[in-house]
Formats: sequence, structure tokens, C-alpha cells
Amino acid sequence: MIIATLYSVERAPDGQSYMIKNKEAPLCPDCGQLPSGYDRRRRHVIDGAGMVFWFQLRRLKCKSCNKLHIELPDFMAPNKHYDARLIEDVISGRSNFCPADDSTIRRWKK
Repeated sequence: MIIATLYSVERAPDGQSYMIKNKEAPLCPDCGQLPSGYDRRRRHVIDGAGMVFWFQLRRLKCKSCNKLHIELPDFMAPNKHYDARLIEDVISGRSNFCPADDSTIRRWKK
């Protein structure tokens, strides 16, 4: 997984989702080489108001170590459907409102 921190968000050609445009050259986290584009994968994220946004995320393949990596913007938590800042705020106690189920919030706090 490659975490993008300097990027822009643009509407995808389908008009229903968004694309992340990384402004930095991503490097393979395993070998440090520059991977090339492979394909895109759809993924959604839920914000603090419960709104669902769909993104087309790039998958990159490293020709050096032959591994496949997804380019994830820093507002998405790996393997989570909710906004990373929302999860952080709930875990730290800075937020009392969250659209997630109580069972999901309990798993975050473990």
C-alpha cells in the first residue's frame, strides 16, 4: 500500500466517482523502485455525516519486486470504510457523533 499525502481530487470521467491525482512519484514500499500503472479499483469512504463517496484508486505494479500496490490517499484508513479522521476522532474521544454502528466503533477502540 502506498499512502499519498500530496494529491488533488478530481471527478472521474463516469461522473459518479472521484479520482486521486498524486502530485509525487510513488515509490514501492518494499524495494523503493518506481512502480507503473496497472489498473484502477473502486472503493468507497463514508464521511462524518454518513455520506458515501466513491473513488477510483490506482493500483501500481512494481517491475522490480513484481508486487501490486494500491495508492491510497491519507484521508482513507487502510481496510476501513470510514474517513480516517473520523475514526481518529472517535477513538480519541474528540467526537461524540459517528454514523457507524456501535459494534464498529467498539472494534475501532480495541
